[in-house]
Amino acid sequence: MRGLFFMIPAIILLSACGNLPEANQPEEPQIIEIITDLENPDSLLTAQPLAWKNGSTIREGMAYSGKFASHLDAENEYSFVFEQKLGYVSNLLPARLTYEARVYSEKPAPGGYMVVSIDDKGYYQSYPIADFFARGGDWKKVSSTYELPDSLEPSDLIKVYIWNNRESELLVDDISLQFELIPEKER
Repeated sequence: MRGLFFMIPAIILLSACGNLPEANQPEEPQIIEIITDLENPDSLLTAQPLAWKNGSTIREGMAYSGKFASHLDAENEYSFVFEQKLGYVSNLLPARLTYEARVYSEKPAPGGYMVVSIDDKGYYQSYPIADFFARGGDWKKVSSTYELPDSLEPSDLIKVYIWNNRESELLVDDISLQFELIPEKER
């Protein structure tokens, strides 16, 4: 009877542990997320190493959250820009990047693109934001995932932004970058 008393907790503990992972199963990718709601533009523009640029587009007024948003028009065609060497993001190199932001347009199907570029690799990918706007006058969540080149190096400079290629007005707020890191791509 006493032996049975000690076996029951052991059986419960072993059943809770589940199955051991298979040796050939790939590791889950790690995610590094960089988020800004643009509410502290001074601290974003002075943090070292410098990662955010084009602060002149940040204006107080209408915003998705808080009081500040990046304002794009005929004079400012590029939003608040994340620009950084990949080695400063992580010691693992990214395989994918998902870019999300909240964008406001008065017009339906506004001109503009979510852009990811890595100049050293000749990499430039964009996705139109018009696909997210059936009508204007609303904040829309825009999102796109980009497959990055396999040949990345820590010294490669990545740029992520919204490009307003027309003379419409856009507001950009609540920017999120999700770098999906693959363990095999360690530098």
